[in-house]
Amino acid sequence: MQNFKKNLGFNLALIAIALLFAGGCVLAFMAYQASAATSLALDRARKDQSGLLRGHIFVPGTPEVSLDDENVRRAADDVKELEAHVASLRTVIAGNPELAIKGRASANSAELSALLRESVDGWRKLALDQGIKLTPSDPTAFGFHRYIHNQGTAPKRDFQKVDQQRLVIDFIVRQLAEARVPGSPLLIESVDREPVETFVLIPEGKPGAGSYGPDGEVSRNEVDEFTPARTFDRPGLVETLSFRVRFVGYTPTLRTFVNKIRNSGRPVAITTIDVGLPAKETEKLLATGSVTSGSSALPAAAAPSLLGGFFGAEEPAPPTTGGKASVTSEDKRVLVVPRKLSSFVVQIDYLSIPEEKPAATAEGEPKK
Repeated sequence: MQNFKKNLGFNLALIAIALLFAGGCVLAFMAYQASAATSLALDRARKDQSGLLRGHIFVPGTPEVSLDDENVRRAADDVKELEAHVASLRTVIAGNPELAIKGRASANSAELSALLRESVDGWRKLALDQGIKLTPSDPTAFGFHRYIHNQGTAPKRDFQKVDQQRLVIDFIVRQLAEARVPGSPLLIESVDREPVETFVLIPEGKPGAGSYGPDGEVSRNEVDEFTPARTFDRPGLVETLSFRVRFVGYTPTLRTFVNKIRNSGRPVAITTIDVGLPAKETEKLLATGSVTSGSSALPAAAAPSLLGGFFGAEEPAPPTTGGKASVTSEDKRVLVVPRKLSSFVVQIDYLSIPEEKPAATAEGEPKK
């Protein structure tokens, strides 16, 4: 210790040199490891590059595709073609912008509630004026039963989307009213909608995951609300609002209704059509003041020739007396297939393109 103190400066210099040497060794080892990792990454990149230049078989039985200038140019052209195709699909789905149905962006709870009641009253009056029947015991509220039959209630969220549903239902109801064959019976049982404003889906894995209402309570569907089992909705690609129309009438009314929907130019699609037999009470209700099931617009004298040609032999012409045809009992028309009322359920999707959100900057603010 005495010798160390006598040569304190020299000994401290030796210690510092030793520490510097040890630190240099550590740095050299770390640099060597980094160099080795970089060398491995470089070798891997060279192998990938050689593989790309050599070519890769994507589909068995086809030639190899290599990353040369020609293939890069073709890939860029394919990307542009795909982008143009996606743009054309978006245009087809969205339809004519002038025919798009959009809700009021300024609608609030009180204003929307008044609009819903006014629209439901208007649809009921339209049905009354055109001789269209509604279920007498509980007239349809056209998808808004929870607000029409519960005084003081109003939508609590998604005002613009609910107002958009109101406008789409107005379009559907008017198309159905115009599709009715004059003089034929028509009963609107209900117009159902997808309750977009009442359900908030809790993410999976959290307690109580499921469908809850705006205030956290469990929200049950009303009589005129439904969750579509089949829809054109594709997250990020196509958004839909689903509706379901239940009515009773003749097949020509259904056919005209579907054609009017398809040819309207609006972004709507027929999802499903179900056909069944109406209840006996419904048939009795429509039988009052309606055309009978055996009626037809064809004259009675025209039927024999049509039936005769159908079975392969023309009916003989009735004997004439003094230039006038004599009418016999065989000339009366025979009813082959009686006209029957049917119950129809038509689901309709209103399509729209999701709005593209602006890309965010590094600070999280959207680009202007």
